[in-house]
Amino acid sequence: MSERRLMCILAHPDDESLATGGILAKYAAEGVATYLVCATRGERGWHGDPASYPGPAALGHIREAELRAAAKMLRLREVHLLGYSDGELDQAPAPEVIGALVSHLRRVRPQVVVT
Repeated sequence: MSERRLMCILAHPDDESLATGGILAKYAAEGVATYLVCATRGERGWHGDPASYPGPAALGHIREAELRAAAKMLRLREVHLLGYSDGELDQAPAPEVIGALVSHLRRVRPQVVVT
């Protein structure tokens, strides 16, 4: 039997844990190669004290580090960040976004895509 592959495509870091963590962990534990494509770094996703907000660049690095730590726990094979601006994905050129996603889909060729 050929390798089973699942790709999860999400908007922000932490969506992999909050929205799809159970799915990703379950199938990775069953030997399915799991991949994650995240559209943004979540650089505007601050819910703490406004005085403690580190700014978008620093928060993006923090959120990416958290994502990569979660990916290890979830046993994801690969994580790719597309680098679009958090909160502005709807303003990115649709052909560009579609092209980036199609590129990952063609490379991995997952049997299942979770969004």
